[in-house]
Amino acid sequence: MIARIHLDTGYGIRSICKVLGLPRSIYYHAATPTATELSDRDIGERIDRIFRHHRRRYGYRRIYQDLLEDGIACCQTRVRRLMAERGLKAIQPRTYVPRTSDGKADKPSPNRLLEAGLPAIPDTVWAGDITFIPTTSGWHYLAVVIDLCSRRIVGWALADHLRADLVAEAFRQGYKSRRPQPGFIFHSDRGSQYGSRLFRAQLAQAGALQSMSARANLYHNAWTESFIGTLKAEMLQGGCFLDGNDARTELFAYIESYYNTHRRHSSLDYKTLDQFEARFHSLN
Repeated sequence: MIARIHLDTGYGIRSICKVLGLPRSIYYHAATPTATELSDRDIGERIDRIFRHHRRRYGYRRIYQDLLEDGIACCQTRVRRLMAERGLKAIQPRTYVPRTSDGKADKPSPNRLLEAGLPAIPDTVWAGDITFIPTTSGWHYLAVVIDLCSRRIVGWALADHLRADLVAEAFRQGYKSRRPQPGFIFHSDRGSQYGSRLFRAQLAQAGALQSMSARANLYHNAWTESFIGTLKAEMLQGGCFLDGNDARTELFAYIESYYNTHRRHSSLDYKTLDQFEARFHSLN
């Protein structure tokens, strides 16, 4: 106990023993740590660095993968124990509760994912969605486009309106950077933005096949909803941005410099998106 207080606080042994009313001999008789204690201390410090680096976004499973890649032999149970001992508790996204809306799209497209299923090749099926982003100057709205194979956010746009050009800009970004082959599927809910003439003309020009969630179906666009829940939990943490410029800066940092590059994804066997796509291209 004295050794732990000494390590955690940096106070001298004499001062600690005086406060506790204990003779210093107790510490010196038990001051030599065991091999397991030394190992726990070393791994615990590594865990702490990883946890702080990812800003409390990593739980024990993702930290275990980081340790594994660094050549540290350590089981998940041990990582969880050491995190608990150090009081390291990761941010917990809210339990995903799908929302359903019939939407207002004119002549909604069929749900092509019912037959196609989830893709095994990147850039063959994309999905889009819109969410609100709170700022102290009022609501802003984020449109995202996610690749359903790699789970990469291929395009996104932020605006203070909900017009069709919001989703059109997010799609334009994705198409410009990825150039998917004609015949790829774009899936969304039945929102009026996705059923607009502007957006449908954009899909047709890119050679994309439009797909929309079935009426009142709970899970037909769960992937984008899941990402939005993760983003709000890990980035906003219950707060809000100052204004649109602040939101755009932070969204860029989170999506482009963290989520798409460094964050491990449970759906990809805890690989990062870069690792997943690199492995895919090396095998094909």
